[in-house]
Amino acid sequence: MRIVRHSLLNLIGLGAPLLVALFAIPVLLAGLGTARFGLLTLIWALVSYFGLFDLGLARALTLRLAVVLEKGEDALVGPLCGTALMLMGGVGLAAGLALYLLAPWLVGSLHDLPDTGEAQASLRWMALALPLVILTAGLRGMLEARGAFGLVNGIRLPMGVWTFAAPVVALYVCGPDLTAIAAVLTIGRLLGAVAHGAAAWQALPQLRGRIAWRRDLLGSLWRSSQWLLVSNVLGPLMGYADRFIVGLFVPVATLAYYATPQELVMKLWILPGALTAVLFPALAAQIAQREQDAARLCRQAVLGLSLVLLPITLGLATFAGPLLSIWLGAAFATEAQGCLLIFSLGMFVTGLAQLPYTALQSAGQAATTAKLHLLELPLFLVALAWAASHLGIEAAAWVWLARVVLDAVLLVVAAQRLPLHGGGRLFDRRALALLMLTPFGFVGLLLPNSALRISAWLLVSVLCVIGAVHALRQRSKTMPSLDPL
Repeated sequence: MRIVRHSLLNLIGLGAPLLVALFAIPVLLAGLGTARFGLLTLIWALVSYFGLFDLGLARALTLRLAVVLEKGEDALVGPLCGTALMLMGGVGLAAGLALYLLAPWLVGSLHDLPDTGEAQASLRWMALALPLVILTAGLRGMLEARGAFGLVNGIRLPMGVWTFAAPVVALYVCGPDLTAIAAVLTIGRLLGAVAHGAAAWQALPQLRGRIAWRRDLLGSLWRSSQWLLVSNVLGPLMGYADRFIVGLFVPVATLAYYATPQELVMKLWILPGALTAVLFPALAAQIAQREQDAARLCRQAVLGLSLVLLPITLGLATFAGPLLSIWLGAAFATEAQGCLLIFSLGMFVTGLAQLPYTALQSAGQAATTAKLHLLELPLFLVALAWAASHLGIEAAAWVWLARVVLDAVLLVVAAQRLPLHGGGRLFDRRALALLMLTPFGFVGLLLPNSALRISAWLLVSVLCVIGAVHALRQRSKTMPSLDPL
């Protein structure tokens, strides 16, 4: 089962940095102080979001290259990749220059910074990293289109560890200096770009001697990327913009109580992310050739992801206070546990929503996801700003959750409207029932005492384990024929 194996490789590559983060974050919080650590969470958000300033070209390249490789059109591989990477390099340089010049204005919009000069220098270091991150996104997309997930994760794992371990080293060597931390993060992005380039050269021998600029490919790349750009920028923007909006209305020290539980919970995105990174090129090829197989694959992905995500996110919500107390101290837990509970529920919902989102983009329906996000964005930003300024960080977290739920519902409805051969739908009745009913596992959080809440979590976890065992027994009867990689 290559899809399962590749998903597990992705899970390892994405999951190891989370373990490092569990140890690194308390050290950084203690060493930097709450205010500087709050600013560091914004820098991490920028690092995560930078790769989306590529005009949608990385995702478009993955989509086009997967189809080209499926059809055996090797002569197109070099020109397609070369044209896309040159475009992305130019875009990265322009975006990096813009961030460098805007750094003073961005820093000036934040409240109660311990050192504005240090903050500006940190942002300018990240501006230098921006072209590297954008190029890396394109190179990674090439590897994923090729199915070279072993190489992808061989690079992702050490680079993910670098994101959290390098700041700790910088803290001990240079003291509580965010400029030094931003510098080592930028060095990490340079190493990552070089490693991805070498891996792409190894995995795609069609590139050798054939990398070229082809002006005639610009039109097809742009047509593929324009809606991917809107969707891939707006979707994560709504996932990360809340930190920046909240930071406009509360001190950066208070922002840490919001951003730290969010950073922890969003690391669980490794679970849907590990699966959807494999599904995207697979579905792109299957929808063009075998649409019924694509539908079956999506339905089984819903089941597997639900069974894995539910007990983990529900456990985080159930034990929010004790976990934060052990991890970051009782004082921090008192301020942040409400946000952790809300973000845990939201992570479950948004994790499942990645499946219809990936299906729509694989089917060439990026315009649909983009239009949905265009509809949601202004409502979300206005509601978030009002909640943060009038009611505080927990109210802002509830607004984030409401947006996540709305987005998930709209994505499922849109995915169900995809036309498949034979009149089928991506999600059958059982899959839809799972999507609608599994969030009710969180109802146990409303029980009046901790013993009952823990019992409810144990019951849900046992049911999920039973369901997973049953699904694994059935897998060999259905999954082998679906593996395109």
